[in-house]
Amino acid sequence: MHVLATAALGTVDLVEQECRQLGLDVLGNDRDGVHMDLGWPGVATALVHLRMATRLLMRLGDFAAHNAESLYEGTRRLPWLEWLDPNATFAIFASGDLVPSQNGGQGLEHHVFVSQKVKDALCDVLRSRYGRRPNVNADDPDVRISVRGRRGRWSVWLDLAGPPLHERGLRMRQLAAPLKETLAATVATLAGWRPGQPLRDPFCGSGTLTIETVNMGLGIAPGCTRWFGVERWPLHGQQAQQELDKVRGAAVTHAQNVLQRTTGLDIEASDTDARAIQAMRENLRAAGLDGVVRVVQRDARALPPVQGGVIVGNPPYGMRLNDSDVLALYREIGASWKTSHDTTVALLCGNVDFVSNFGWPVESARELRNGPIEVGLFRYRI
Repeated sequence: MHVLATAALGTVDLVEQECRQLGLDVLGNDRDGVHMDLGWPGVATALVHLRMATRLLMRLGDFAAHNAESLYEGTRRLPWLEWLDPNATFAIFASGDLVPSQNGGQGLEHHVFVSQKVKDALCDVLRSRYGRRPNVNADDPDVRISVRGRRGRWSVWLDLAGPPLHERGLRMRQLAAPLKETLAATVATLAGWRPGQPLRDPFCGSGTLTIETVNMGLGIAPGCTRWFGVERWPLHGQQAQQELDKVRGAAVTHAQNVLQRTTGLDIEASDTDARAIQAMRENLRAAGLDGVVRVVQRDARALPPVQGGVIVGNPPYGMRLNDSDVLALYREIGASWKTSHDTTVALLCGNVDFVSNFGWPVESARELRNGPIEVGLFRYRI
């Protein structure tokens, strides 16, 4: 199967590195993500273990189309009957490049229109074969179908993950503007924390960054406790589920063994907000890490010195604070944290004035997105 691990802006190289480390057969990458050739065991491994990929898609086919008729005909020729029957509900989501109208003809100028034409073709194929059409369920489909446009060519994919991969199934409580787990895993990757080193998250919020960093360091798989969309596919779901159960079972056993052996780690998460502290405690319990991470209510400016460790953080961007207050915060943590030694600092921030006010020489920087916000991931060494 031709499988695509989609990647957020600025993370394609990291997702490819992760795929190769898992032993997956990588074909290459493009702006959408990492392309692979996988059987069901590889699909199960990718779904359970990938931390930074946003979705995992299986390619059904691709074709050129510049108007509604060619889109409909190209869709009809795809091998739908190998994967779907009328018993499964589905939903179609179109994205990517659109095709403008030319010479008075109707182009493909709206993603909703593209989705509708693909839906019509799919329903006609199944009705011709089975005498009835499947039902659409936009909220909770058995099969999620992705249609992606690129310069007049359309690729059609079946979503193996279902709910996006950042949904680990562990978050019990969240605050406003939560950090996605896939983005937190990107920060954790660049921070490079390993058990035995002190770890601090002085802006912990509800705990996503701390949990992702600890789970990565301990080798706890992000998808070991959730289900995936492919398990509901009508013709191949049972086979996929059997492979997933093997991989999830091994991952759960590993997590249990690691947590039983893990004692005395120097990991601390802190925040000034009492609501964040309560949410953090609940999410740590859900992740099984409440006995591993200390939680402290404290201002980040009062962080005690860290020796030979890692500091990760997602400081406020200034969206809800007065600009002068947030810039003062950057200057003050930059000054107070200099008492640490031999320590890596990885901070995610969406304020363009962060670097100049934090005041340290940047070791590396990466442009990312936190939802709609352009952010930078800055790595420093003390």
